[in-house]
Amino acid sequence: MALPIWNNKWFLFVALILITPHSLSAPITQNYTNSTPANVDPRQTSPVDRSVNVPSADFPNGVTVDNVIISVDFDKRDRNNGVCSNYNGGFVFNDEIYFELSKPSESISTVLVPFNTYSGGVHPAATPGGYISVVFDDAAATTVGGGTPVAGTFAPVNPLNVFDGIDPSGIWTLTMADSAGQDPLCFSSFTLTLEASAQVDISVTKTDLSASYVPGSDASYVITVSNAGPDDAFNLAVNDTLPAGVTAATWNCTGSGGGACSVSNGVGDINAVSVDIPSGGAVQFTVDVTFSTDPADY
Repeated sequence: MALPIWNNKWFLFVALILITPHSLSAPITQNYTNSTPANVDPRQTSPVDRSVNVPSADFPNGVTVDNVIISVDFDKRDRNNGVCSNYNGGFVFNDEIYFELSKPSESISTVLVPFNTYSGGVHPAATPGGYISVVFDDAAATTVGGGTPVAGTFAPVNPLNVFDGIDPSGIWTLTMADSAGQDPLCFSSFTLTLEASAQVDISVTKTDLSASYVPGSDASYVITVSNAGPDDAFNLAVNDTLPAGVTAATWNCTGSGGGACSVSNGVGDINAVSVDIPSGGAVQFTVDVTFSTDPADY
């Protein structure tokens, strides 16, 4: 007796899961600190550079900078604090302070505090309280400047958003300068905060290549995962669990447009197969299954 043709189609369930250490839908935030002090003075060394290295492993490939914040701990003084020497004693000129942030590999820089940003007047005391922490953040309501430097969060004179859209990894450098001698700019440390994310548009489609199937026969399903960009997507994980009624299954994975599969073939469920999909690329899973002849299996 011939087996009947069942006009129902069993669809496999597909779930797309991001298994990278960071979600591509939310910013990744990392902090980097250089705490090597410096005596910044034209009579010794000025300007002075202090750098941090951002490892490429800290951010998945394809992510770009969304936001930069930098905190600088410093004071301006005319006395010895163990780092900055006391030359003659006397007044402090805060208009001599200069800070610039750059990413040399990208040839991008911005002057956070140009000369003459703080008051050009003569101040009879060092920065109040010794070292202060000044945070430079484009979102701050008040722009840095005025008289004696004070701790707080300020917008830089020139924006930090010039770094938006670049690769966060590599060397970032804070350049400090003091335009006149005897009252050095005394640097303690700086911390660079980077937020970065990838903008990707992932879609998943599935077809079964037939309108019906015969119990006990074979069928094929095609799962396509595409990335419409604009950034590349890396370390996505594709999972596909076979439904009841399937007695055997094999699958293979191929890429197009630069898409790549970490595993090219397998049997049974597709279990967390890692794929890389550049903008405009795709990966395709072809799943060949055999259905049971027993209706009770469904």
